Amino acid sequence: MCILQVHVQCYDRFFEVSPDEVENAELIVEDVVSRVLLDLFSGGTVDDVAIRFSPNLHMGLKHCSIQIHAQCACQCFTLLSRTKENMELAIEERMCSLLRELFVSVSVDNVTLAPSSRGVEDDPILLCCMYDAYTMSMHL
Repeated sequence: MCILQVHVQCYDRFFEVSPDEVENAELIVEDVVSRVLLDLFSGGTVDDVAIRFSPNLHMGLKHCSIQIHAQCACQCFTLLSRTKENMELAIEERMCSLLRELFVSVSVDNVTLAPSSRGVEDDPILLCCMYDAYTMSMHL
């Protein structure tokens, strides 16, 4: 398993979600993340979604930050070229397009995909996958 962390910033005059409905917004974002994991990794689990709305408007724009923590099986990545960079880019692109429906202006600050605390050396499937991704990238 891999640990996925995503940090997103949103700025706009209007959001489809209200700061008064943070819990509902977090559930909606959790659903979005689940869809992305299902599409790219044939599943996964969303551990935590935290949305924080800034109380101050900056130049008339509302702001919120979204922190996402999830898990997925890297070896099940559905696209070709199973490199870490390709996985992170695909996650960023899919999440960004879906989150724009809720928050209009979305900027993904960071997508980090890393082996779980068990470590790669303890997970033969993940180790094999990373080796396959490395050897595939060497042939391209």
